[in-house]
Amino acid sequence: MYTTLEPCSHYGKTSPCVNQIIKSRIKRVVIGLKDPNPKVNGRGIDKLKKKKIKVTIGILKDEIKKIHSGFFNKIKNKKPFISTKIAISINGKMINNKKKWITSESSREYGNFLRAKYDAIITGINTVLYDNPLLNCRHQGMINLSPVRIILDSKLRIRESLKIIKTAKKIKTYVFTISNEKKKIMKLNRLGLKIKIFNQNREERLNLKDVILEMTKMGFNNVLVEAGPNLNASFFKNNLIDKIYYFKSKNFINSKVLDTEKKLMEANIKKLKFKTLSSRQYEDDVLKIYEK
Repeated sequence: MYTTLEPCSHYGKTSPCVNQIIKSRIKRVVIGLKDPNPKVNGRGIDKLKKKKIKVTIGILKDEIKKIHSGFFNKIKNKKPFISTKIAISINGKMINNKKKWITSESSREYGNFLRAKYDAIITGINTVLYDNPLLNCRHQGMINLSPVRIILDSKLRIRESLKIIKTAKKIKTYVFTISNEKKKIMKLNRLGLKIKIFNQNREERLNLKDVILEMTKMGFNNVLVEAGPNLNASFFKNNLIDKIYYFKSKNFINSKVLDTEKKLMEANIKKLKFKTLSSRQYEDDVLKIYEK
């Protein structure tokens, strides 16, 4: 039997894998990596060896570390692996008031494909109200890979007419809020939304670190941020971003660059000690991928 991670030896959502392996009378197990979870961390391997099952460890370990980077990150840093997708014009604009796309169709196709690689996608209420997005994976045959959608909406401004609400019964969707409007919450629940209420604070808005702690408890390993400059800047300010998909367009947008947009310009991103992993072209756009 070949397995990327050590077979689990504890009861969680399912019974221990290692018990089933022993019952099946498999004679040899090839394991990529020891499970770093303190609940396992060698116990599964010990159980197999005690039953005289041959165990080989460390096959393709570097590749497996990449595949399970979100899980390892959560065990080590107590938070999911968080990536953000930024689309920015040549003059540093992330918002186009004329409602036209900043990047090319090819860039948007790849950006949509990225969603299938993540457990959850997180955005702010301003993006939801302004763009009315679906935040699903639209590629043929991949709709079922759409991530869980999480909307940060401190004052519960979300409207019933939005696409994200109309599809909430098909794609699991959470709203994180500090509002306790019981009638509205009950109505949103009936429409398929799941509401999580956080404690109010002096700023009267959600605390990002509390949000990430909750997402860790919910079991998410890999999270993608798709948001405007304000929420993105907050994620960077709180040192929560691990990876950046940075789409830079040659388009010039004729409007004032916001302070939060300036913080997300490439020169400022490079100051945050991210390493460039790769660079590629999509029509007239350049995608650079950065990681810590």
